[in-house]
Amino acid sequence: MISDISHQTLTPIANLKLYAELLQETVCAGTEDEAAARLDLAELTATLCGQTEKLDFLIQSLVKLSRMETGLIGVHPQRVKIQGLFDAVYREYDRKAAERGISLTFEETSLEAFFDLKWTGEALGNIVDNAVKYTQAGGKVYVSAQAYTFFVRIDVADNGIGIAAEEFHKIFSRFYRSLSADDQPGVGIGLYLAREIVRAQRGYIKVASKEGKGTVFSVFLPVAVSSVMEFPL
Repeated sequence: MISDISHQTLTPIANLKLYAELLQETVCAGTEDEAAARLDLAELTATLCGQTEKLDFLIQSLVKLSRMETGLIGVHPQRVKIQGLFDAVYREYDRKAAERGISLTFEETSLEAFFDLKWTGEALGNIVDNAVKYTQAGGKVYVSAQAYTFFVRIDVADNGIGIAAEEFHKIFSRFYRSLSADDQPGVGIGLYLAREIVRAQRGYIKVASKEGKGTVFSVFLPVAVSSVMEFPL
């Protein structure tokens, strides 16, 4: 049911976004005599665009979840530079971090690991998105990598609101939403998808956090094919 509903709503949501953007452009092109009316209409169209974006985000999340659970998402690990992963995620979330007044920094690295660049980018992006979302203006999100014997460890560290210890075992569950996150958009599947994508590549994720002090999510990716073969799902 989730799969059917998700896919059937993609087209109308795309149309809503298109017409909302066209409406915004029309409002901005009006004459000076219509200034007051344009301001009211501009506010309404901005709200329309914002709500449409939120709906699109929710549906896209459900589509990804559906594909993952029905086996339609296949990961194809190969040796990839971690820097390429960092660059891709930075490009996607740098603007959002800047808009929220948050410093987003990715440490340069020459390390390599064995993973699917596209889907691991999705997983790491979900974690970075959470870090940006739950860090207050003026805060920092720092992403770094270090080598282990069989894995490369990627840390996403923030100085945001943190996570209560009793929630550690819940945050990777489908649709779980902490009470402290009620004021932020989402459906509670970002971390679930991240864990499943990393697990499908024989990696794993750990979390360390203190309420009010920040959080560190650590993603462990295998460094070689042999490492992947040694760790069953």
